[in-house]
Amino acid sequence: MRVFIFLGAPGAGKGTAAAKIAAATGAWHVSTGAMLRDLVRENSPAGIVAKSHIDKGELVPDHILAGMIGELFEAAEKDATFILDGFPRTIAQAEELDGLAAAHGAEIVKTINIEVPEDILLKRLGGRRVCPVCGASFHVESLPPKQPGICDICGNDLVLRDDDKPETVKNRLLVYAEKTAPLTGWYERIGKLARADGSGNADEAARNVAAAMG
Repeated sequence: MRVFIFLGAPGAGKGTAAAKIAAATGAWHVSTGAMLRDLVRENSPAGIVAKSHIDKGELVPDHILAGMIGELFEAAEKDATFILDGFPRTIAQAEELDGLAAAHGAEIVKTINIEVPEDILLKRLGGRRVCPVCGASFHVESLPPKQPGICDICGNDLVLRDDDKPETVKNRLLVYAEKTAPLTGWYERIGKLARADGSGNADEAARNVAAAMG
């Protein structure tokens, strides 16, 4: 198994780039954020714990995330390629991922840091709207729905996620700077870091990220 890690602050476009590249290559796009939201919707014990952290812009406990990744590795074919979007977010999680990879015969090929100026991040996050039913994501400026406030896919009302509200966004960026940004140095020291400009539109960013993957 081959593993690529996408790093970047909230709003950097990790999920969008991962989805586009996965669709073009057949890789598995593993969005821990989407997986956690599924747990929250199911109101499982892990989901209840996760929601208490997500709603405050904090990181979800390591054991919940590592458990999800371990289950995916266990179920995957040996020639699968994974794009991890949202894990690891701390050096402790990176160490945990190393152990999971070793246990399942996976190689962490490269980490791509998607770089976007903070003013663009704030604009992206503040304008994001999601469908609570089907999970589709829109943006009031860059990707508006055909009918304002209504999901193009299933017709339900779009919402501003709790973790995209202004006060939570500020905390998410602070948490990222404190706990996740140091990962770039971690992966750079072991020769597995590449950088990609994510400040353009979704297609431009995906092309930059794909090129950085090699």
